[in-house]
Amino acid sequence: LPSSHLQQQRIANDDQHDEQSFLVPSKSSANDRRSVLSKFVSGVATSVAATGLATICDGQVANAAPPIAIIAEELGYFPVTNRAGETKYVSARVRRTSSEQSIALAKHMKNIGAVMYGSYWCPHCAHQKELFGAEAWNLIPYVECSMKGFYYDNEKVAKVISKIDGFPTWLIPNRKRKNSDWVSGEMPLERLVALSDYKGDFDVLLEGPEVGMSSGSCR
Repeated sequence: LPSSHLQQQRIANDDQHDEQSFLVPSKSSANDRRSVLSKFVSGVATSVAATGLATICDGQVANAAPPIAIIAEELGYFPVTNRAGETKYVSARVRRTSSEQSIALAKHMKNIGAVMYGSYWCPHCAHQKELFGAEAWNLIPYVECSMKGFYYDNEKVAKVISKIDGFPTWLIPNRKRKNSDWVSGEMPLERLVALSDYKGDFDVLLEGPEVGMSSGSCR
């Protein structure tokens, strides 16, 4: 099969995979809790579809009560129903408040045409969003690549499927680089500063330690 077909199949297979396997908790208690939630999520999704507990209408997510709140907290996403009655998944909201410099960086990246490609179930994508913070992340163009994601757009994904090598994958146009606009993996903001050729001031120490350090990607 052509590589693009194989990669399309890989994304399809991602949706059939047990999402819990991509989460590696540091404590056995967290592992047990997430395992239970991951197995329970499909049952919750069925309940949601039947009762309309959490629905999205015109892009707005209704307030969700437990156990959906618990699922969002532990797994980083939760089930909702669309207008067609199908169960889809939405990433949990970004909780960290953005710094002024991260907002400025996000505006710059949006202006140059940067886009992040990711998946609702990917912990590296979730952490990348937290690095920006809520206000800055809302400025970053994002494409959902998982078919079960609520905002999945097959047309957008099909155009770039050959470029996606794990989640997150970034498209960062930069005239100084040739044929290297696509980069894969979660990155610290200072790395994105360099890749996007951002000229504003950026002090890593102002971001604080609360988001922690991480790297890598989900495949």
